[in-house]
Amino acid sequence: MTIKIILTEDHELTRKGILYGLKPYEEIKILGEFEDGKQTIDFIKSSSPENIPDAILMDIAMPILNGIEASKRIKALHPDIKIIMLTSIDERETVLQAFNSGANAYAMKNISTDKLVDVIKMVMNGEVWIAPSIANYILDALSGMGPIGDTSKVSNDFNLTNREKEILTLISKGMNNKDIANKLVISLYTVKNHVKNIIQKLAVEDRTQAAILALKENIV
Repeated sequence: MTIKIILTEDHELTRKGILYGLKPYEEIKILGEFEDGKQTIDFIKSSSPENIPDAILMDIAMPILNGIEASKRIKALHPDIKIIMLTSIDERETVLQAFNSGANAYAMKNISTDKLVDVIKMVMNGEVWIAPSIANYILDALSGMGPIGDTSKVSNDFNLTNREKEILTLISKGMNNKDIANKLVISLYTVKNHVKNIIQKLAVEDRTQAAILALKENIV
């Protein structure tokens, strides 16, 4: 399956480097490259259905319209478009804002091209991915070593079982269902059922929102 991609990055050398790295991958088709969020949105609005991207590689710090605001508007237009934040910013609040804007993954710019392609495929399969350097402090927060987000909210475990909390922690780390099954030595079917229950109990739409709610509410 060919995955249609847009790259939004304001630095030309970085943008050209990413495009050059993705060129050998036949499964990736680049629809366009843009310098800011507004150009990206304008392209999407004017595109025919067959030219709507499957995913967007989105920088955050950009002129005119930054990646977080652009993501909100893009998700409002086309909720199915996957957004992968590709940035050098690793601050906690920015990560939370990015996922709250609709991001499906958060990658750092030092990611290898092979791994970036893996992340693209992962989010197209409905998974969430967070850069390991970000996941480390997220896991610390989930372990009670420090609050993330609005600390005025009362902690709530949403009646999650211990196993569901364990799986939610691994989701927040960026692991997919297969990796979780291997780590916990349980079947993929069992993991999928747990993830379904977690999403229902948290009253969210997908695993990405479940992960962000876990971070913001200190659920586990």
